[in-house]
Amino acid sequence: MTKIARDGSNVTDADWKFRQNASNFARQGYAIRGLLNASLLARATDGETTVGDITGSVVCLDKDASARPGFVVSASGQIGLVCQSCGEAFEFPVDSQSVVHVARDEAELASWEDEAFESIGGDEKTSALELVEDELLLAIPYVPRCEKCEAMGEDAPVSREFS
Repeated sequence: MTKIARDGSNVTDADWKFRQNASNFARQGYAIRGLLNASLLARATDGETTVGDITGSVVCLDKDASARPGFVVSASGQIGLVCQSCGEAFEFPVDSQSVVHVARDEAELASWEDEAFESIGGDEKTSALELVEDELLLAIPYVPRCEKCEAMGEDAPVSREFS
């Protein structure tokens, strides 16, 4: 199954939500790309965070280029955050990508525990939507700061630090 659409026209919400074993994302030829409907990203729009147009993808790794099976997850677009220093809303650009390796079984996954890469068990059920939304959430700074406050460094106001 390959679902590819630069503008998202051939990828439906059901395609993004379809839950399958992680090993299916790592199989040769798997790819899903497209624009994600902001209403699907409920975890990312929690609280004061808003989501603009987000393009996501989950694409299997090239078997010739990687010794381990896996896939690449990416998320790019704009999210709206609130600066934790000055309280002003600002747009934050996201362009994030991760490689996730897929283990055959629990023993292989356990042997990778000390490795410096993301991994998942092949029988773990997930969806392309969950993977892309996780990537998006990991790209959000723990303490969001607008450009003005970021440039001020330590001298930035801290009016919202504990709110």
